Amino acid sequence: MHFDYTVLDISGRQLNGHIEAATESEAVQQLSAKGLTAVALRAAAAPTSRTKSMLRRPKGGSPRIATVLLIRELASLLQAGVTLEESLRTLLDGRRGIPLEASLSAVLTAVLSGERFSLALQANANDQALPLPSYVIALVTAGESTGDLAAALGRAADQLEFDEQIRSETSEALIYPVILVTAGASAVLFVFSFVVPRFSTLLAGKKVELPWLSSAVLSTGEFVNRHGVLLMFMAVGLLIGGLFVRKALGPARIRSAMARLPVLGAWLQQQELSRWTGMLALMLQSRVPILTALDLTAGAVSLPEVATRLRTTMGDIGRGESLSHSLNEQGLLPASALSMVRVGERTGQLGQMMSHVASYALEQNRRQRRRLVALIEPAAIIVLGGIIALVIVGVVLALTSLSEVKF
Repeated sequence: MHFDYTVLDISGRQLNGHIEAATESEAVQQLSAKGLTAVALRAAAAPTSRTKSMLRRPKGGSPRIATVLLIRELASLLQAGVTLEESLRTLLDGRRGIPLEASLSAVLTAVLSGERFSLALQANANDQALPLPSYVIALVTAGESTGDLAAALGRAADQLEFDEQIRSETSEALIYPVILVTAGASAVLFVFSFVVPRFSTLLAGKKVELPWLSSAVLSTGEFVNRHGVLLMFMAVGLLIGGLFVRKALGPARIRSAMARLPVLGAWLQQQELSRWTGMLALMLQSRVPILTALDLTAGAVSLPEVATRLRTTMGDIGRGESLSHSLNEQGLLPASALSMVRVGERTGQLGQMMSHVASYALEQNRRQRRRLVALIEPAAIIVLGGIIALVIVGVVLALTSLSEVKF
């Protein structure tokens, strides 16, 4: 049976929760064994089939979002004074029947056997249902050492939400340009496949001297109409080949190549700056040693050249150089951000200053993203509209040539 309870802990603080026991007296004994005094205890109603289906539904729609919700809820429970064991049990009860259940159950079993929570998380961090970056483990370890696990988990949830926000904003910003380009390309394909060939049929057998533009348009339309199936197979082949190339090169090398492009590269560089500065600020505020923080940050960035520079900064700090001097030498931060880092070094508020740098970089990233989208839309309209305009002009010129037909 499930029981909802209201208890008092040893400090007199009131806590609420639920527990599973065969009888009410057994529930009271379980609470007493945890050092809790039962104030109210009532049997909970059995969950309906609708409730069970809601509990089994994966939260967030993806493992990343489900992980963010899990870390955030765990931080809230610990902040409310609920023990780690009871918090994990509560979270596990709400995730029955979904892939996250197995990972969460393994973490709970390890904690009950006496293993540290950070080690239990690390053992399951590579699971597809619980994709935890390495910096989350570092923050949890720091929280255990400082006795403030709830705050560390809260900061980890903040960073996970930030990463997901960047990913979501990028996808949303590209939705309209992708739709625009797809619709325009489909319109051009339709014109060459069905419209232009009809005019070619009209002019067939007539001795007409067509302008070069009309000849090019009509020839292209006839080729597309005759070899449509072949072109479709070629497009599928190019798509499959692109996927193989992407897998062979890896996302990091492709992103690194894209970062060298004129307009897109500046946006990707700024996005990476906001991400690694925010991550570094988060770990410094959680009292993670700076060398460990830099190492974890370098392992989490997506541009290989940025990771290399961060690891070079680690070596410089190990030789006694300041963080601001090394970041300046590596060209990782602009002058205004370096000034804030120097202030943080002098005042002992390096984590807070890095957080301000990350906020500024995020705002710059959003501005560059808006500028990039603003450039993509008119460029796509001009290119696709230009192609359709050339087709129309070519067809009109062909029609006007009918008046010069020689019999």
